[in-house]
Amino acid sequence: MMAATMRTSILGTSAALAAAISCFACRPATSPNAGASAAPVAAEPREVRVAIAERATWPFVLRATGETVADEDATLAAKVAGRVESIAVDLGTRVKRGDLVARIESRDLELRVAQNEAALEAARTLLGLSADGDETGFDPETSPAARSARAELQDALREQKRLSELAGEGITSRAEVERADSRVATAEAGLQEARQTTENRRAIVRQRRADLAVARQTLADAVVVAPFDGAVAARLASTGDYLTAGQPVARLVRFDPLRVRLQVPERDAALVRAGQAARVEIAGLPEPRAARVTRLAPSLSDSSRTLAVEIELANADLALRPGSFAAAEITVDPEATALVIPVAALVSFAGVEKVFEVKDGVATERRIQVGRRGQDRLEVLAGLEPGAQVVLSPGSLRGGSAVRVAR
Repeated sequence: MMAATMRTSILGTSAALAAAISCFACRPATSPNAGASAAPVAAEPREVRVAIAERATWPFVLRATGETVADEDATLAAKVAGRVESIAVDLGTRVKRGDLVARIESRDLELRVAQNEAALEAARTLLGLSADGDETGFDPETSPAARSARAELQDALREQKRLSELAGEGITSRAEVERADSRVATAEAGLQEARQTTENRRAIVRQRRADLAVARQTLADAVVVAPFDGAVAARLASTGDYLTAGQPVARLVRFDPLRVRLQVPERDAALVRAGQAARVEIAGLPEPRAARVTRLAPSLSDSSRTLAVEIELANADLALRPGSFAAAEITVDPEATALVIPVAALVSFAGVEKVFEVKDGVATERRIQVGRRGQDRLEVLAGLEPGAQVVLSPGSLRGGSAVRVAR
C-alpha cells in the first residue's frame, strides 16, 4: 500500500514538472531592453566569382564514327587451270608489286608454246620468209607464187605479140593467135590467184603469230604475282591443289595510305566537303591524327540514310590496321562563333540547366539551352545575352540572393 502511494506521488510530480517546462518554452523571449522594439538584421552579401558571357570563335565540327579499311583489297586468282606447283607467301607476308605469289605447273603450257612456234615457222616458210623475224615491210609481189604467175604472164604476152605480128604478115593462122590470147588470159587469172594465195598465207601467218602470243600469255599467267605493294591477309590455296581458272589463291591488302570510312547522318551530309580538315581518333592509338576529307559517296545509303565519307591517313610505318574503330571530327566551318561561358558556371538538376546572372548585386536564376560542350567551356544557344555576368561554382546559391563580386 505504501509502494503504490509513492508511485502515484512520483508520477504526479513528473507531470507537474513537464507542464511547467512547456509553459516556460511557450513564453515569448524578452531582451534586456524589454520596452524597446526589435529591428531585423540584414544578411551579409555573399562573395562570388563571375565570368562574362561573350562571343568567341568556336569552329563548327561534325562528329562521325566508322572504321579503317584497306586502300586496296584484292583476291588474287589463277587465270589458268592447273596444279599449284608452289606458294611463295603466307599470312602477313609483305610483298612488292610484281613479287611472286604462286606458280601453276606449266609443262603442258610450254609444249603448247613450242607447238605454236613451229606452226608460225611453217606458215612463214610457205609465204617465202625466213623462219625468224616479222612480216614488217613484206611485199606480196615478191612471194614465190606471185613471181611464178607473173613470169608465166610475161611469157604469154611475148608469145601473143609474136603471133600477132606473124598473123599480120599472113605467116600464121588466126587460130594460133586466139590460142595465144587465151594463154594470156589464163596467165592473168593465174597471177590474180597467186596474189590471193599470198594474202591468204599472210593471214595464216598472222593467225599463227596470234596463237603463239596467246600461248605465251597463258604460260605467263601460270605465275601469280602481286599487283601492288601490300601484305597477305589470307592464304587460300596450298601446294598440290588443283585450281580451276579464277579460283582464289591469296587475298592481298594495301594499307598505306589507310582509309577511314565514316558514316555521316543525313541531316549533316550537306555540310561535308572534300578537303575539309579533320581529326581522327583510332582505337589503340594515344593521339589523334590530323587529316582531310578525301572523298564522298555520290548518294546516301538506302538502309541507314547516312553518307559515306572517306579520309586518308598516311601509314608508312604500318602502325594502323584495317578494321579498327575510328571517330573523327570534321571542321565544316572554321570561322564559326558562339556565345560561350565556362563549364563551372553551369548548374544541372533534374534535367534543368541554368546559371546565376549577377545584376545590381543580386543573383538571378537563368535557364539556358546548352549547345556544344568543350573541355572547359560550353555554348549557350538561348537564355543568356552577351556581356552577362555569370557566377562560377555557385554551389547552394539561390535566386534573389544578395551577392558581391570578388575583386
